[in-house]
Amino acid sequence: MNKAASEDVLCIGVTVRKGTPEWIEENSRHYLNVLAAYGATAVVLSPDQPATLPDGQRFAPDATGRLPDAILDHLDGLILSGGGDVHPRYFNQPLNGAEPEQIDLARDELELNLARGALGRDLPIFGICRGCQVLNVAAGGAMRQHLDGHRSPKEDPVFHPVAIQAGTRLHALVGRNEIQVNTYHHQGVDHESLAPIFVPAGVALPDTWLVEAFESPVHGWVLGVQWHPERLFELSDDHRRLWEGFLQACRQTARRREVRNPEAKLKQ
Repeated sequence: MNKAASEDVLCIGVTVRKGTPEWIEENSRHYLNVLAAYGATAVVLSPDQPATLPDGQRFAPDATGRLPDAILDHLDGLILSGGGDVHPRYFNQPLNGAEPEQIDLARDELELNLARGALGRDLPIFGICRGCQVLNVAAGGAMRQHLDGHRSPKEDPVFHPVAIQAGTRLHALVGRNEIQVNTYHHQGVDHESLAPIFVPAGVALPDTWLVEAFESPVHGWVLGVQWHPERLFELSDDHRRLWEGFLQACRQTARRREVRNPEAKLKQ
């Protein structure tokens, strides 16, 4: 099978906010555009809309916003996307800096459940901004509920350097000790709140206490980044390499599934 054909069968879950299908598509266009550029199929995962697989199977969320765990058995990878604040009750803290109007409990339930299920299945996971924080909380970590100086308008983003840790998967992907990233967040993970299964892969400069990227050494491909590489995909080789690494891991997952169940591919 050639590379293009292999990419065509990739089925990647992308979590989104609540909203109409039209609003969701517009709000998620950067993620969807990246996946389309690589020939992958996006499956939109919403807390208030059914998720539809390429073969027409539909999975509806329950009253809490959770989708059935079984949907993960049909995905080759999971993107936990950006968005609002995670409720601190999920990491045993009171509200102390999180913005109540930015909290969506149904989305929290959706993404935390998917993240835990994907970790248990060793499914490739790419956590982006809020998704990075969700991934950390799902694995037993916490976060700082408010940070000063790291939020900027999407139309006019602020950039800052991130120091990439030698010996990490992230360093192997970008091949550099430092990269420039955009910053839109007001919450974040520090070294104390990082879940035990993760290791820091990048730290903010000059705020080295802030973990800007982390990865799991005990999973095939699990990476969380605090910035938005989907918005830098067309601008920077550094950030394209992150997507290429993620999708290569998803391709390997698809091949393993095909070996286990060769009829599954014929149904797509």
